[in-house]
Amino acid sequence: MAVQLRQVTIDNWEECISLKVSSEQKGFVASNMYSLVQSRYDTSYVPLAVYSDNQMVGFVMCGKDPEDGIYWMVRLMIDEKFQGNGYGRESVLKTIELIKGLPDCSPYIITSFVPDNITAAQLYQSVGFQETGEIIDGEKEARYYIQAPVH
Repeated sequence: MAVQLRQVTIDNWEECISLKVSSEQKGFVASNMYSLVQSRYDTSYVPLAVYSDNQMVGFVMCGKDPEDGIYWMVRLMIDEKFQGNGYGRESVLKTIELIKGLPDCSPYIITSFVPDNITAAQLYQSVGFQETGEIIDGEKEARYYIQAPVH
């Protein structure tokens, strides 16, 4: 399975907003439509469509916090029809790879998730994110350390 992250453009934005999570997951992630509007007005966010071959299967959004210079993965969603096939994990790994390749990459990447979203917690932990114990806007914070933390 080869996953690619591609820009959301005038040619694919409608397909992007048609992607949906299952009804049990609706409270765990903002809609892609909301995320695209958010990225339009908060330009530090970069919305990306997740493709497997030429099929859009999901969406991620990342960006650099203008206040502290830390990169965030602020959204991850895989359409309900494609869940359980490893696309979420591959999307996270591709997002980490993308951020690590930036010249101003921060020493760690932050993500957050709804505490009840056990699937997200397991996914992030499996790729190396570590929960910090902090709660941000009602969500658990986790960090992926690009450079080992200094204690």
